[in-house]
Amino acid sequence: MRLSEEIHNFTEFLVGEQLHALGIHKRCDLDTLQDLCCLVLNRLPPRYIRHDVDVLSAISDAEREQLVEKTKVAIEECLQFLEQDRRQGPRN
Repeated sequence: MRLSEEIHNFTEFLVGEQLHALGIHKRCDLDTLQDLCCLVLNRLPPRYIRHDVDVLSAISDAEREQLVEKTKVAIEECLQFLEQDRRQGPRN
């Protein structure tokens, strides 16, 4: 059940923004990118908002920078995990 089309997780936006900024979307296939998104989002706390402007008024620039940094760290850690896991070969 969806409460509303307007309610969304700002963390998802941050993850997508950083994947693009870091160029990871260019070096991973779709399957890996989707796995990476799930792993990263499970490591970060959700921040549900109704309108994008809500988050801009609710957090300071310093808080946003901190969220961005935590997102970058989570992306790098999860990417390393996936790369190690994929090198071990397919699972049955």
